[in-house]
Amino acid sequence: MRLQGEKVVIRPQVSEDWDVMRTWPPFTDPLFSVYNLPAPRRRRKTAGDEVTEQGPVRLWYTIEDLDGHIIGRISLRDIDDRRSARLGITIGAEWVGQGYGTDALYTFLDYFFGELGFATLYLDVAAPNRRAIRCYEKCGFRRIGEEYRDAGSGASLNFLRNEQYRSIRHLFIRRGRKNLVLFYEMRLDREDWVERRAGELR
Repeated sequence: MRLQGEKVVIRPQVSEDWDVMRTWPPFTDPLFSVYNLPAPRRRRKTAGDEVTEQGPVRLWYTIEDLDGHIIGRISLRDIDDRRSARLGITIGAEWVGQGYGTDALYTFLDYFFGELGFATLYLDVAAPNRRAIRCYEKCGFRRIGEEYRDAGSGASLNFLRNEQYRSIRHLFIRRGRKNLVLFYEMRLDREDWVERRAGELR
């Protein structure tokens, strides 16, 4: 499997890709520090290591630019036969904001709903991650729910005092001793994706 987009190539992930991704420069914006890869403890599993007799538990794919540089990753988890799965996608900090994520998602969705034959794709995204939400909505995902999740310690959220984060402070709340952040649940169905793609070709 090798998917070709306008700006990216997507292929199955191998363990060596994980070693390359650990060399990515980190996100410097504290709002996105959660996307920095943890310090290595052991070699990452490949997609093949996460397939059981009952079917795949999690599938991993690597995103490259057209020059062959590894710039991101995609995962599918919570796989329910061919009915549904949950998406995870990360673009390295060095390549964010250049259209790679949108192109990778468009390219992958054609494969997900086409060759793989899935009916529904879910994802969850932190509400402060407005850039990602715009990308998902552009691809046709719609919000179907929301919930608050653990946002880390008070010290780790001190950056919210900075004026540049004023517009997203309301998305964080304090409940008891916990700091929480709002997450959106989003969904895209095959019929909606096919209709959207058909409309683009008219």
